[in-house]
Amino acid sequence: MNEKFTIVKVSGKIVEKADELRTFVKAFAGIKGKKMLIFSGNMMAQEIGNKLGIKTKIIDDRPFVDAGTLKLLTMVYGGLVSRLFVSLLQGVKVNALGVTGADMNLVTSARLPDGKLGDTGHVRHVNTAGIAQLLDAGIVPVLAPITHDGRGNLLFNETDALAAEIGRALALRYDITLIYCFEKKGVLLNTYDPDSVVAELRRTRYKALREMDIIKDWFVNKIDNAYLAIDHGVKEVIITCPDQLGHPDKGTHIKP
Repeated sequence: MNEKFTIVKVSGKIVEKADELRTFVKAFAGIKGKKMLIFSGNMMAQEIGNKLGIKTKIIDDRPFVDAGTLKLLTMVYGGLVSRLFVSLLQGVKVNALGVTGADMNLVTSARLPDGKLGDTGHVRHVNTAGIAQLLDAGIVPVLAPITHDGRGNLLFNETDALAAEIGRALALRYDITLIYCFEKKGVLLNTYDPDSVVAELRRTRYKALREMDIIKDWFVNKIDNAYLAIDHGVKEVIITCPDQLGHPDKGTHIKP
C-alpha cells in the first residue's frame, strides 16, 4: 500500500479574506501526512492589476493571458500570495516552501493549442521525483500556478486542472486524496441553499444533473477535473470548504 498524500487546491474568496484564509491555513495544518497546497486568487490579481493599469480580459470566466497579464500573475501568485501562504503556514509550524512549476522543473506545460487564452498552458510533464524529494525532506510545497515550457517561457495554468494533473502523475507513487477547497460546503443542488450539498456524486448522477442544468458554471470545471483525476488513479476527490477540512466525511465525494 502506497503512502498517503493529500493535494489541496484552494481558491475563491478564501484567499482574499484574511479571516477565512487563517481558518483555512489552520485546517490545512491539521491534515496528517504528506501534503501539498496549490492556490489561486483571481480577485487579488485583478485588484493589483487595476492599480497598475493592467486590465485583465476575461473569456469564459478565465483570464486571457497576454504579456502584461502574465507578468502580473507571476508577480502576484509567485510573489505576494505565495509568500503570504508560506508565512502563515510557518506560523502554525508547517515547513512550507513557495514554488512555481518552473522551480526544480516541477511542471512543464505547453501553450493551449488554439491560443484562445494567450499564454495559458496545459500540463505536459510533472517532475514526480522532484516533488517526492521535497516531501521526503519534510517540506510542504506551496505551488503557484505558474509553469514553464522548457524553452525559457513562463505560462499560467488553470489551477483545478493543474491539481488534477499533478495528482494523476503521482498516483503510482502515492495513495492520493485531492481536495478542492473553496467557500461552498460542496457541490450544491441549489446555489441559494448553502446546505443543499450532494454528499456523493457518481458519474451517472452528475451527467443527469448536468442535463437538467442543475450543476453548471465553475462547479463543472472542478467536477470534470475531479473525474480526470479519478480515471487516472487518484483514490478520492473531495469538494469542500475550510471548516470541513478536518471532517473528511463532509463535502462532496466524487465517485466513478
